[in-house]
Amino acid sequence: MAENSLSIPDLIAKKRDDIELSPDEIKQFIQGLSNGDVQDCHVGAMLMAIYIRGMTEKEICSMTMSMRDSGERLNWPQFRGSVVDKHSTGGIGDKISIPLAPALAACGLKVPMMSGRGLGITGGTLDKLESIPGYQVQLTDEQITDLITNVGCGIISQSPKLNPADRYLYKIRDVTATVPNNALIVSSILSKKAIEDLDALVLDIKYGSAAFMKTTEAAEVLAEWLFKVSTMLGMKTCCYITEMNNPIGYCMGNAIEIQESLDLMTYKLGHSTDLEELICEQGGRLLLLINKVETIEQGREMIRNTFKNGSALQKFHDMLIGQGVSRDIAKQLISNDETIVGSILKLSDICHQGISLQAGYVESIDAFKLGTIVQRLGGGRLKPMDTLDLSVGIRLLKHVGDSIQQNEPWAILYAPADASKRYPKFLDDLNASLLVSSTPVKPLQRVYKIY
Repeated sequence: MAENSLSIPDLIAKKRDDIELSPDEIKQFIQGLSNGDVQDCHVGAMLMAIYIRGMTEKEICSMTMSMRDSGERLNWPQFRGSVVDKHSTGGIGDKISIPLAPALAACGLKVPMMSGRGLGITGGTLDKLESIPGYQVQLTDEQITDLITNVGCGIISQSPKLNPADRYLYKIRDVTATVPNNALIVSSILSKKAIEDLDALVLDIKYGSAAFMKTTEAAEVLAEWLFKVSTMLGMKTCCYITEMNNPIGYCMGNAIEIQESLDLMTYKLGHSTDLEELICEQGGRLLLLINKVETIEQGREMIRNTFKNGSALQKFHDMLIGQGVSRDIAKQLISNDETIVGSILKLSDICHQGISLQAGYVESIDAFKLGTIVQRLGGGRLKPMDTLDLSVGIRLLKHVGDSIQQNEPWAILYAPADASKRYPKFLDDLNASLLVSSTPVKPLQRVYKIY
């Protein structure tokens, strides 16, 4: 400890008494996580003080930088001006990153995308990709460099050497009821992105019944903080607030969401336009942020064309091989042959249908209920160490605004044999997830606001 620095209990007392901590004091606390000066009891007390008292913009920025600097960082001087990423606060059917990363790479950008695993009912990008045999999420520094240099994109997990402070703090937040705090959320999200050495970042903050933020007001507050702090950190950032009362696209699960991602990347007839438009919007925004295009309309079309001309699909193929998938499997996955793809991305043979009880128009599909079904049947985790059943999933046959007849199927649930034992009311919840209107319903508008 420096001669004039305060003790750790004194730092906690300052925050408890609502006195702003200096950058050096925050740095001292974060460094103490690794040098032994800070114990779990100190962390719990500080987190609760922050939860109750909040933090200023200056404090959040200092905390983010200290967390970023707690371990190693990626560095891309040779690609300056073209390194981008996207982060979502999580949702049901949110597989946006999977086609987006190769689409951006096909546009000449570099995308070192560090993703996470499922949390609660929210599916994890890494879990979905691990339904592909051989896919490796943990790469060495050399492998990451080769992948980004030669392919242009990688979807990987965070190395233990990167941002260890965030993992330590989150572990304590999870058991001290301090997870839902904007200052802590902002520093956690942005410290992870800051270690990627990005030129531009898109943040997708979701609101709704199946989102962490339940209201547009709560999502706006978080978006404003994320935008302010990322700007202070020197990252060009755009924040989207998007709806998460209804699932994204048609599919929810793990292997099944890879299938849907391939449907888009092969530009298969009947692919989800809901998914396509979100990807084109957010990818186009990244192209605009780094001045690759002059307008967002040009950016959207540039991303869309990578799906139409197959260049995103080829980048996805190359990324798979770069992350451990055999050349045979990678080639088969991009073949656009349903039988071949289905033999690799296997779904459960046991199917249940959701049936509409009335004729009319689909008004809403409850993402929270459907996400809960997938989680409880094994497609998500109830405990951190749970093993996932990658074959569980739901495929929608209808979306908001579509017409529907009485007794018409609107969803297929791929379930395990012991579904009734795992979640006795799964069929009731499935059928209760559909809301039908007697009058026409407009198609879903995902984007609520852009910062």
